[in-house]
Amino acid sequence: MKIAYFSPLNPIKSGISDYSEELLEYLGGFGRIELFIDDYRPSSLWLYDYFPIHNYRRMYENNGKNDHDINVYHMGNNDNHSYIYSLCLEYPGLVVLHEPMLHHFVFSQTVGNHRLRDYLRELDYCYKSERSQIVKTTLETRDENSWYDYPLVDRIVDSSLGIIVHSDFARGKVLDVNPEARVRKIPHHYAPAPANHLRSRDVVREILGFHPDDFVVGSLGYMTASKRIDVLLRAIAWVKKQGHDIKLILVGKMLPGCEAPRWIEELGLEENVLVTGFVDTRTFREYLNVPDMFVALRHPSAGETSGSVIKMMGTGNPVMVSDHYAFSEFPDDCCVKVTTGDAEEEELKEKLVYYIENPEERLTLGARSRRYILTHHDIQNSAREYVEFATELLAGG
Repeated sequence: MKIAYFSPLNPIKSGISDYSEELLEYLGGFGRIELFIDDYRPSSLWLYDYFPIHNYRRMYENNGKNDHDINVYHMGNNDNHSYIYSLCLEYPGLVVLHEPMLHHFVFSQTVGNHRLRDYLRELDYCYKSERSQIVKTTLETRDENSWYDYPLVDRIVDSSLGIIVHSDFARGKVLDVNPEARVRKIPHHYAPAPANHLRSRDVVREILGFHPDDFVVGSLGYMTASKRIDVLLRAIAWVKKQGHDIKLILVGKMLPGCEAPRWIEELGLEENVLVTGFVDTRTFREYLNVPDMFVALRHPSAGETSGSVIKMMGTGNPVMVSDHYAFSEFPDDCCVKVTTGDAEEEELKEKLVYYIENPEERLTLGARSRRYILTHHDIQNSAREYVEFATELLAGG
C-alpha cells in the first residue's frame, strides 16, 4: 500500500507530532509512505532515512494526482492543521480526527483572519436553524465555552472516505453528524520508551530536588485553562496543611488562560511546586517516571483522548482523570475518576489523601493501569488497524 501522510511533525509543538512519529515507526512496515508537511524541516533526523518528505503544495501542483493508494490526514483543533484541512476537503481521504471538535480551529481560520462570511457559511452548513443563537454567543458575547456545544466537524466528516477516532464518544459524535459515515475506533496507541535510554527514577527525582519521602503529584502536557490547574493547586495547598509532604511537578508549555505562577504565589506553594515549561521528548519521558501519582483533569473538554494520559497510565503509577467523555471509557479499576461538578475539588482532596495514606492500594491500581494500557493500546495493533481500515475503504467494503 502506498500512503500519502499529512501530519504535523516535530519541531511543531503538538501531541499529534509525537503521535505521528511514534506511529510511523510501525506503519512504515506495511508499505510505502511519503510525508507531506508545511514550511519547515522535521527535527527527527531518522525520518529522512525512511520516508520521502515533501512540501504539501506538491499536491496542488499535481492537482491531487499521484501514485498513492490513499491520503491519510491527521486533523486537530488548532492552526497547525490549516493546510491539512484544506487538502482533505479538496482531495478526500482517510481522516484521523484526534478530537471530535473543530470550532476553535474554524473560528481562528475564519474570524481570526477577518473572514467572517466564511465563518457564517460554516455555521449554515452545520447548524443553519441555530445560526443566530450561535452568533450571539460566539461573536457578540465571545463565550468560548459555548464552542464545545457546536463542534463544526460536519464538513470534514461528509467529505472524507473514512474517519478514524480514538474513543466510542468520538465515534458517536461523528455518527451524529452523518449516520452513513465510515468511522473506525482505533485506540490511541502507547509507545513505551526503551528503558536503557533514560536515567533512573531516583536519579531524576534527586536532580529535580525532591526528597525520598515526598509524595510527588504530576501533571504533564500543555497547560491550558481546561486542565483545572487552579483546582489542583488549591487541593495541593489543602493537603499540605494536613501535614503531608506533598509536591507537584507541572510539565508542559503554559498556554493562555492558565496562570499557574500567579496561583502558586497566592497559595504560598513556591516550595511545593516545580514548573518546568516545555521539555523535549526525551526529558518528558524521564519526567513521566518521577511522580507517585498523576492528576489529569480536563473540563470543559473537546472529547479528545489524551496521549499524555495514555503515557501516564503506562508508567504503572495511577492517574486521576475527569469522569466524562472519553476519559469515562477507561475501566474504573484502572484509574481514579473525579466528577466535573461542584464536588470536583473536594473529591480531589479526599482522593489525594487516601492514596498518600494507602500506598499498597496505589501501587496495585498503578499496576492494573499499566496492564490495561499494554493490552488495549498496543502500537503494533494500532498500525495494523490503520492499514486494515484503509484497505476496506479502498475495496469499497
